Amino acid sequence: MKFLIMTTVLLNTLLFAVSGEEVFKAKCASCHQYYIPQNKIIANAEHNNTDLNLTAPTLTEMSFMLKDQVGDRKTDAEGQKFQIEDWLTGYLADPSKEKGVISKKFTRFFGKMPSMKGQLNEDDIEALADFMYEYAEKMMRRHGVRRYSYDAAKQIAKKEGKIILIEGYIPYCRWCMRMDREVMVEPEVKAALNKKFVLVKMNLLTQKLPLGMKRLGTPSFYFIGSDGKTVMDTVEGFGNKEEFLDLLKSIEAH
Repeated sequence: MKFLIMTTVLLNTLLFAVSGEEVFKAKCASCHQYYIPQNKIIANAEHNNTDLNLTAPTLTEMSFMLKDQVGDRKTDAEGQKFQIEDWLTGYLADPSKEKGVISKKFTRFFGKMPSMKGQLNEDDIEALADFMYEYAEKMMRRHGVRRYSYDAAKQIAKKEGKIILIEGYIPYCRWCMRMDREVMVEPEVKAALNKKFVLVKMNLLTQKLPLGMKRLGTPSFYFIGSDGKTVMDTVEGFGNKEEFLDLLKSIEAH
């Protein structure tokens, strides 16, 4: 009987768990849009919000900046989510631009956010923190170039004569996040990568580079020939769209 009761409680918890996505849709989406490419966000700020006429930062912006600015970026994901939850609790009750995590460059033309004190309970805020934390990474996977495992990339590279590109990162590297957010989602970059390269994203804290390659700082890029044996080049550092496209062209010309 005790087992049956515990099972029933667990099932009810799963069935009626609060969805962070639904909380955002109900309480936030009337002001905050979900995803807009960062190049358009930057241009919009330069044009004083006349391009997009936004009423508040996008969810993608908030997701990136929460991960970058709130709590300890070097802790594990669950630990930082707890810290983001605490921050959200205070901010939603008493919001101000001074407490915000997004640069004033991108928020100067928005009005003051009204207090949401009493509108969300603890479960709502916990679910919202989890949803917002995960959102940016999901958007980068959806809008960026497809990444493969290294083994799958070797097979594709050999079959299609493409170059393997390992994108090395660590989870708390803000320049890695900027690379994914500002460069890897650009149409010209995606076209160039899809044409000649097979992309692998590798966490350099937990994964070992192949072929005896030494880890560089992050973000870093490791190019391997279609034979899966030849290291063509290794490059360290953030580059804007034009710089990254020039790098890809130089590798193709090897």
